[in-house]
Amino acid sequence: MTFLNSRIIRISIASILAGIFIGLVGGAFRYLLIAADNQRNALIAWAHAWPYIGWLPPVALGLVGAGLARFLVVRFAPTAEGSGVQRVEAAFSGEVKPAPHGVVVVKFFGGLLAMGSGLALGREGPTVQMGASLSSLVSRLLLRDDQDRKVVEAAGAGAGLGVAFNAPIGGSIFVFEELTSSFTPWLLVATLAAASFAVWIMRLMLGNALSFTVQQVSLTHAWRAGPFLALGALLGALGALYNAATVGLLRLADRLPNLSSINRAAVIGATVGLVAWFAPGLVGGGDPLTQAILANRLAVGGLVGVFLARFLLGPWSYAAGAPGGIFAPLLVLGAGSGALFAGVLNHSMPRLGLDPVAFAVVGMAALFSASVRAPLTGIVLTVDRPRRSYLGLTGRLAGGHGGGDAAQERAHLRDPEAPHAGARGLGGKNYRRSGQRGAGPLREHSQPLVAGCEFRDKFC
Repeated sequence: MTFLNSRIIRISIASILAGIFIGLVGGAFRYLLIAADNQRNALIAWAHAWPYIGWLPPVALGLVGAGLARFLVVRFAPTAEGSGVQRVEAAFSGEVKPAPHGVVVVKFFGGLLAMGSGLALGREGPTVQMGASLSSLVSRLLLRDDQDRKVVEAAGAGAGLGVAFNAPIGGSIFVFEELTSSFTPWLLVATLAAASFAVWIMRLMLGNALSFTVQQVSLTHAWRAGPFLALGALLGALGALYNAATVGLLRLADRLPNLSSINRAAVIGATVGLVAWFAPGLVGGGDPLTQAILANRLAVGGLVGVFLARFLLGPWSYAAGAPGGIFAPLLVLGAGSGALFAGVLNHSMPRLGLDPVAFAVVGMAALFSASVRAPLTGIVLTVDRPRRSYLGLTGRLAGGHGGGDAAQERAHLRDPEAPHAGARGLGGKNYRRSGQRGAGPLREHSQPLVAGCEFRDKFC
């Protein structure tokens, strides 16, 4: 009995059980998203047999999918909108109450509708919030101590990220660096247990294939630090601009009182569907597009098109208020930006002989770091997915250089209504007064969460 009552044993058992549930739910979520992407692409290919009216099916799919996803959020779980990662962080820090367990259902099916219809969102936001909610349910059944419950809930969020990217170490680093900003033996045990079992279950369901395959990169070219530092500086500025565009569209959407949030999401989905009719590869989460960039299959002209399209589609899709994250879209944009940077330099200065693939991998980590301000998480997720760890130090170099440039902008993402000097991160106030201007129809269904305030759960 003494052995079973040990704190480490209780936390480990709860974390393992939570990881199993997260692996099952996350694995099913990923499987159905893959099936939805395949069906969407098949529909678009079929529709091209009718060149004059064939654009109608993908437009209708985007309209209905995004509209229904937003309807589920508004009707059943307002806390399921957007990524959900920020809400998990605020719940862990005690700023808001944890989301109700029903958010798992809305996040699951809403995410399938939103991303399956083509919105440029990532699966990691839903899996993180579903992981935190499932681990909360398990911890409340098995644990009595509130602090132990918080540890297991944080571990579940990391397990959700690990399942999304098939990267248990990356999910664990996310917990230490971004979610809790702490490192304790209990948190280490819980996080590794939950992430390992969750990813193991997911791999039993989907296999253990690499997310991306990357050709061998010349170490001679990869370790030229100057161009990577320049890339980091540029992507730091790009991360701030991307954050500003996202917040700007969210604020604009809030200030459209004559258009309900459901109708707004439907309009956004319809425009994304129209893009899918002309270029199916540009919509959705973007993993196939990232693989094409990492395989060096796109010329500079194609990379310019990818960069512009994904830079616009990401914030535009996020403004729908449907379940979906931004981590995966950031990785796509970062890969395209890095490859484009190398391609332009090679065109203007051929003697440099820069490898676009190396710059694409580093670009993924650098832009993630600049926008999310979690450089270690971005680097580990980047090098763990394509398994090219010898780029890690270079990624840290560029990622750390770029992350600081977007620091102030990300503070606004945490609390877009706060003045620049007063914006704060995880430890600050991540909510706004419910009476402030710009709440819009998106907030009509939200419930006050703390002391007359409403949490702005829109960005991760």
